Amino acid sequence: MRRLLPLALLAAALAATVRGGPQALSVAPGAQPALRALWAASVAAKAERVACLASAEDGDTLRVLRILPLTSGADSTAVSAAVSLERCGPPDWQGTVHTHIPLAEGRRANGMFSGADRGVMLMWWQRWKADGTFCLLYSADEAHCEIDGSRVVILPSARY
Repeated sequence: MRRLLPLALLAAALAATVRGGPQALSVAPGAQPALRALWAASVAAKAERVACLASAEDGDTLRVLRILPLTSGADSTAVSAAVSLERCGPPDWQGTVHTHIPLAEGRRANGMFSGADRGVMLMWWQRWKADGTFCLLYSADEAHCEIDGSRVVILPSARY
């Protein structure tokens, strides 16, 4: 019984986070070419790229509305997150999107946020005191997005 209690508490906490927000991801038609261009630039440079992201919750759906690629400090692995933290805040922006490119030819990119990514998400919350939308592009047409801040909403990965 003692072993089941922690598992039951964890399951309840995870279920509570899912109920607190959208269940699906949608990318506005106008944002799709910009996301594909961000991915293409990242693959061509063989480096991650970052953009500010505008989103809105619409019932059970998180909608990605538009992005603004950041050219200063574009590689998220080689520079401080200060540029995106200052530039990508409310009210115009609700978070960021960045790429994870394949590390070797013929391999798939990692479709999950890294520990460093989660650190930046926490810093965004601390800076803006608002829930943020964070997306990760891991192929030419696939994204993983989460809402993080006062709640955590992990959305199913989706094609755009």
